[in-house]
Amino acid sequence: MLYYRYRSGSELSIKELIYDELYFASQAECNDPYEGKVFAVLNKDEELWNNLIRIALKFYSSNTVEYLIKRVVDYFVSKAPLYLNELITISKSEFINLGKTQIERIVLSNMLEEIKQYASLYMPAEQYFASFSKRNDNYLMWSHYANNHSGFCLIFRALDGRIQQNPKWMRKSISYSTPKAFSKKMSFAIPESFEIKKVEYSTKPKCLDGFMGFPAGVSNDRYTPQEIDDFQKEYSDTYMKKHTVWDYEEEYRVVLSSGMPWLTGERMSVSSQQRLFHYNSTQLVGIVLGNKMPYDKRQRIKEIIAEKVERWYIPTTGHRIISDFVLFEEKLSETNREVKIEPVEIYSCSSVIDKSHKVFEKSYKNWQDGYAIKFEDTKASRIQLK
Repeated sequence: MLYYRYRSGSELSIKELIYDELYFASQAECNDPYEGKVFAVLNKDEELWNNLIRIALKFYSSNTVEYLIKRVVDYFVSKAPLYLNELITISKSEFINLGKTQIERIVLSNMLEEIKQYASLYMPAEQYFASFSKRNDNYLMWSHYANNHSGFCLIFRALDGRIQQNPKWMRKSISYSTPKAFSKKMSFAIPESFEIKKVEYSTKPKCLDGFMGFPAGVSNDRYTPQEIDDFQKEYSDTYMKKHTVWDYEEEYRVVLSSGMPWLTGERMSVSSQQRLFHYNSTQLVGIVLGNKMPYDKRQRIKEIIAEKVERWYIPTTGHRIISDFVLFEEKLSETNREVKIEPVEIYSCSSVIDKSHKVFEKSYKNWQDGYAIKFEDTKASRIQLK
């Protein structure tokens, strides 16, 4: 299947094209303010609030502060229902007013930090993603993501629904220091390929029971294993949910997740450099040049593509699958407000086939049907990709 990735045409995006780079963006770098927002609510359930607060404040179990813990529980029950993100953004100035003396206020300030820290450990791990679309002819996307039609749109062919890492530049793991975990340094493995997942759109988010995200000691085993499994799936997929106002993008994503906070003892983030990957070059099978792209940039991109395709056919050992590479141009209709995408050149082995060539239509049809060449060391065979 083909997936499209709009790029601005800047020097940075051309660098991505040259070096087969795929950058996984963070929540803060996105244009949707609700990106990754957790819609999990903590209802007015005194028993569960009592369990949650006492587990979070396990280091305050002394009888000397028992009266303060009771005040804290009553406070949160009175504030409920609370969304999980509201819990970790409770106003400190309001909370410490539960204390009647300066010493009580200091203790309450520390308690609030412990509660927030504990709650944050059981929120979904921070995730990063690279976006694709199923459309290459969306007028708005060319305007918003391709620098007002002067950028380009990359065309990827997913193999088994995945984008593979470049074998030569493969990142196998990410490591970081974790002073609050059982180990001072931890790492998590990175797969050789990333599954492309479809974004789901809805007008209203599904509101979850926030208590289900905490350990069994909070809920007193109130929930069944199936309920917990269903919750965890919905909870972890929060970055794959968007409002229907975005559904024109028909977005798909590949996702990179940071370490689990409850395991590392703190919320972890992945640096910009660690989120920069290199995809398998041969999965890039085409490009669409924007209608307003300057002539000199068009020529430069054509040179980059020609060099890229030529390198694919350099004799080497191992397994690889190579498709023809098709260059398209975006055309703006003169009779209505429509974008048309037209194929103009096909890069195949050491030759470039333009529309005037007699084999152009046949070669383009083979490309559309997913035909490619499979190399196994020195042997080559023609295959059809699904």
